[in-house]
Amino acid sequence: MAKKKILLLNALIAASRDGELGCRRAATAAANPHLKSVLTSRANAFAHAAHELQACLLDLGEVPAAVPAPASPGIGKHSSDRSIVQAISKREHAVQRRYARALRTHVLGSRLRAVVRRQYRGVQLNHELFRVLRQQYRAPQERP
Repeated sequence: MAKKKILLLNALIAASRDGELGCRRAATAAANPHLKSVLTSRANAFAHAAHELQACLLDLGEVPAAVPAPASPGIGKHSSDRSIVQAISKREHAVQRRYARALRTHVLGSRLRAVVRRQYRGVQLNHELFRVLRQQYRAPQERP
């Protein structure tokens, strides 16, 4: 059971790191200053979540697994803000599914479940934020 808990925490750390790196790359590529700010804020939230999960692993006496740098699909230096929002939204949805699966398992103790549940609420808020951004960037832009 302890090995499954460690694997689960490492998977959530990897998802958080992936979200952080994806949002940072997207913030660099975004043209809109507000979008840059939102993406940077989300990257910082992902980084905080990863650090918190790493601390939980250290409390269990385990060293977090090394996380390889993920590829960043759909976010190139010539991407439009619309395509950036769509790509990040897909990543966010994947992170949300991973957290939901983690909460359905029975390997987390009450303390870890509370941490994961709190982080999952943050992931759900992110998901809603990116849903709104998708709608905003989907709408035709008014031209003066």
